[in-house]
Amino acid sequence: MLKRLARVIVEYRIAFSLVAMFLLIVSIYGIQNLRFEGDLTKQLPRDLPPVRDYLTLQNEFQSGDSALIIVKVASIEEGGVYDIRDPRVIQAIYNLEERLKQHEYVTGTMSLADVYIQALGRLPKNEEEAKFVLNMLPMDVKAGLISSDYRSTIIVATLSSSSGSQTIQRIYGQMNRDIKDSSFPKNVEVVQTGSIGITYRILSMLQSDLRVTMGIALLFVVLLLIYFYRSPIKALIPLTPLVFGVTMTLGFMGLLGIPMDMVTTVVGAMVVGMGIDYGVHVTNRYYEERKKGNSIEESAEEAIAETGKALLGAALTTIAGFVALGLSILPSLQRLSLTLIMGLSLAALNAIVITPAIIILEEDLMKKICGHYEVPQIRAHSGVIAKTFTVFGRTVRDHPRTFLGIIFLITLVFGYGLTHVTTEVRLEKMIPEGVPEIEVMKDVRYEFGGQDEVDMLVKAYDVRDPTIVRDIYRFEKSIKADSYYNNVFEAKSIADIVIQKYGYIPEDREKIKEALEEAQGQNLVSDDYSMTLVQFKGNFGGVRPDEFGAIMHYFEEQAKNADVPPGVEIRPAGDSYLSYVLGDLTNQEVAKISTYGSILVLLVVIVLFRKPLVSIAMILPMFLGAFWTVGYMGFAGIPFNQTLAGVISMIVGLGVDYGMHLTHRFLEEFNEGNPHPIVTALEGVGPGILVGGLTTAGGFLALLAAELTAVHDFGKTLAVGIFASMFAAFIVTPALLQIFYGNKIRGDEE
Repeated sequence: MLKRLARVIVEYRIAFSLVAMFLLIVSIYGIQNLRFEGDLTKQLPRDLPPVRDYLTLQNEFQSGDSALIIVKVASIEEGGVYDIRDPRVIQAIYNLEERLKQHEYVTGTMSLADVYIQALGRLPKNEEEAKFVLNMLPMDVKAGLISSDYRSTIIVATLSSSSGSQTIQRIYGQMNRDIKDSSFPKNVEVVQTGSIGITYRILSMLQSDLRVTMGIALLFVVLLLIYFYRSPIKALIPLTPLVFGVTMTLGFMGLLGIPMDMVTTVVGAMVVGMGIDYGVHVTNRYYEERKKGNSIEESAEEAIAETGKALLGAALTTIAGFVALGLSILPSLQRLSLTLIMGLSLAALNAIVITPAIIILEEDLMKKICGHYEVPQIRAHSGVIAKTFTVFGRTVRDHPRTFLGIIFLITLVFGYGLTHVTTEVRLEKMIPEGVPEIEVMKDVRYEFGGQDEVDMLVKAYDVRDPTIVRDIYRFEKSIKADSYYNNVFEAKSIADIVIQKYGYIPEDREKIKEALEEAQGQNLVSDDYSMTLVQFKGNFGGVRPDEFGAIMHYFEEQAKNADVPPGVEIRPAGDSYLSYVLGDLTNQEVAKISTYGSILVLLVVIVLFRKPLVSIAMILPMFLGAFWTVGYMGFAGIPFNQTLAGVISMIVGLGVDYGMHLTHRFLEEFNEGNPHPIVTALEGVGPGILVGGLTTAGGFLALLAAELTAVHDFGKTLAVGIFASMFAAFIVTPALLQIFYGNKIRGDEE
């Protein structure tokens, strides 16, 4: 069947190429519609209770994002200010607040200027007056507004719920213009951070990383192809269908409305790395057939037919690994699954359909230039590389058990690294050190006690009930009493509002209602009084992953064990808790996706080859590659995150290709009676696997140029996985085949 299909592809190559050109033009239009997404809630299933609670906060309490603006004295140049209490600085802060309040999305602001307006009814006229007012403040209030060295202060702007990359970029840009127009004096630096600042930076890096990593991946692939094929023209043969595949993938993402987020931004470089593999194998087999003396058409048909079998199996196993991502409950991994399957399928189709047309066109052009056809010579089939695979094949054939013993020792070493793997999903940890938004966030945590927030959502029949208000007060105070453990430095609830008005919690529900109505701007109670918030601020995000998990678990336990009347429910919510939930889900998804991916790949291999021993020789390298990679993550300190949750399934799907190509060629030579099938298999497909592996890993290593830490780690991890799987395939597959088939092979011993 593949022979007939190959003949059709070669005969109607021009028609197939025209269809591909049409799809390319449509895809270029689709790329214009690509959008970028940095919203954490879009990476979680909407039916998850913590996500529903988070949406309740936004809808019922107008709880949205926050912009933290750090104002600090960054230098001590002459003619500038040296102290944040300078009246010029306070005036500029007041100007900025007034500008911010004019935007419809700003629901409230708080700053040092507000303290002076409340205390004096105006701004201070000189530095002595400014110092006097601050010295009158309680120490905890003062510590939350100004640093101990009086060189920095904070402005907090609460915003209505905002989503979408364009909205966030608009808000960030407008606030930056407000900062510039507020006339801050010399030596003063003003930086945005908080959820808006960090999300904006992530969106900017996503767009930059997509362009940079794809460009570097393509450059690396081009240089490697030129080296192996000894000609820029011949390098274009496997490269052209790759460019078609990548463009179509990104274009269809735009047409289907699949966004670029923290996970899918790696797709471009991944398709470059994976897609080149198919074109390389078809091209190499074509040149191998031409070297045997076959005609152009015969060589093209043989390359498609014979390579197509292995490519079909490799593509199916890789797709099986990616299908496992689609079984995740995380929407971001579901989108990645669809995108990678689409990209892989398009790359494989373009390699099989377009490569023959290009390769025959190149040969015809060379004939017109040179006057005759030339048998192509490529570096992979001659010189050091060819000799290396010949010697290596003979060595593995003669000492299979020794090589398997070496593999066992390597596996033991990486098994130790496996015990050191962690999980980290907090958005700010996805941004590298040194970025202004992250650096000033450190100041917020260490100078101002932290501005991370955990909200406790209290649901009851009527939260104005005096009994419920008293229970909320006790609950709030008990958590603040554990501040040495949970890092809480500030708390706010309806109990505080009632006590502030009356000095106690009255038994009269009407009095409580009156106090809450006077404090409507604080957004602590829902319109129907069935829900209220207890807000806790502190340093939750600036701690280690295990400490962050312990703090969030503490809030969960406190909510679960709270002493409240029957029918009253308390649940944690908010951005920090949502990150904790995502981390927990990521741990579960890593195990689930890895298991499903391995089972699906195993089933595909068994169905395709139906030989247990052959299947073992084929799939063992992929499991070793995945195992070694996770061990490497432990040694390198790379944690699992939402981007890396499906990495094991990906490595399993990609890594099986190498063992499959070797096994398929071995069986082909064995069935034809070749006395040295292992050596011939390594000589024949070894160079193609090496080129494909290097280009695939090169595509992933291009992600090292990404600014986002998560994308950077993803590229590094996948590249290690590819190298590990390829290394294992070169040793384990031939060694096992020699042990399984050694007695049946004629001429093993000279």
